[in-house]
Amino acid sequence: MANTVYPNKVVEAKANDLLTTSINTKSLMTVDDSLTQSAGMTKTVNVYTYTGTAEELAAGVGNTAGARGSIAYVGTDYTVKLVQQAFDYRDEDFMKDPTIVDNMLKGATQVMANKMTADFLTEATKATKIVQFPHAGAISYDSIVDAISELNLEDESKIFIVIPNTWKAALRKDDDYVSARQGEVVYNGQVGTVAGIPVIASKALTNEAYVMTAEAIKLFVKKDTEVEQDRNADTRTNSVYLRSSYVVALVDNSKICKIKAAAE
Repeated sequence: MANTVYPNKVVEAKANDLLTTSINTKSLMTVDDSLTQSAGMTKTVNVYTYTGTAEELAAGVGNTAGARGSIAYVGTDYTVKLVQQAFDYRDEDFMKDPTIVDNMLKGATQVMANKMTADFLTEATKATKIVQFPHAGAISYDSIVDAISELNLEDESKIFIVIPNTWKAALRKDDDYVSARQGEVVYNGQVGTVAGIPVIASKALTNEAYVMTAEAIKLFVKKDTEVEQDRNADTRTNSVYLRSSYVVALVDNSKICKIKAAAE
């Protein structure tokens, strides 16, 4: 009996981009890979403040009571998240289209990245430093400069600005921005620079921008995304699981300033 051969076809594979934003928000945070807690456990993030006065003392004289150092902290509890994405495919699916696994892995990875992006934005919204522009107005060079000033940092080399993608046009049309080199650096989603600070545009943002450093938000992660596979030999079904345990936390409110429109 003659073999039944599957018709030859040239397949051009193109997976839809599922990313909320092409910006890798992991690069906008400080990454700490020392997380030891498991999913569901509590990770407490303590912010410490040391108070004390250095005194010039004569020989044999100790510090006065008011100058002795002390430390206080404010603790915030976070629940460690186990984020998982799983997908299945059959042997027959792979035989018909060998690109299916790669495309499913790409989609699952992007969905995982979207979850981390959402958690990053949740923490960013907790910023207590706020600069507002008029309700009917738009983000401007001045409002960004004011937000940079709010951070009050001597070293501004690590500051960056993340703005909604829909705000790019308003910023590019701002007279002060136009006169300030017109943002000669345009790559990786960057609009350019304002007052020497890189501007990054993201579709994940809608009505707020953030002037910040990576020290503001920290990603506590156990390890990189874990991949596990399983197979049902009877049905020839293959299952792939991607999972990660992590916590995203705002750890330094002094290193982030929110820019938004004023209320009516």
